[in-house]
Amino acid sequence: MLLEAVVSVAVIFLMLLFVGIPLENILNLFIGILLGGIALTIAFVILFFFGTDLFLLFFKPARGRFVRIDDTGRFDHAVYLVGAREYACIFPAESVGRKRIYQKDEYFLLIPRRGKRLIAYDRHSLIVIVLGNIFSVCLIVFLLVLLKTFPFL
Repeated sequence: MLLEAVVSVAVIFLMLLFVGIPLENILNLFIGILLGGIALTIAFVILFFFGTDLFLLFFKPARGRFVRIDDTGRFDHAVYLVGAREYACIFPAESVGRKRIYQKDEYFLLIPRRGKRLIAYDRHSLIVIVLGNIFSVCLIVFLLVLLKTFPFL
């Protein structure tokens, strides 16, 4: 798949040269498309983490006990017992250091205030969200510098 993309870009590049478009304009076009794709990816990452922050407003704190790692879905996720109900962590379970991270201890969780969705955020997913927010702010600064450097985006 990568080879087809490289060949396609090379063919488009050669066709543009053959038509008579100057090399500098072609390179500016390719750089603009590449930087535009990067900017779009950055925007989606920022929207994901800030959207998650808004989503967390509808959750309440709870104490839960780790039960197991469930591997029946698309990815493994931790399952916690709060009261008599099982809540599945919305983020994938950590794969490195799993035995050290997930022990039969009591954990701080965020569960829905109301509703029938049995999902939760554990401390590991909250750490990922905090780091993602910090990373998003850095990406916003990078995006502003990128737009200032390349005003044609």
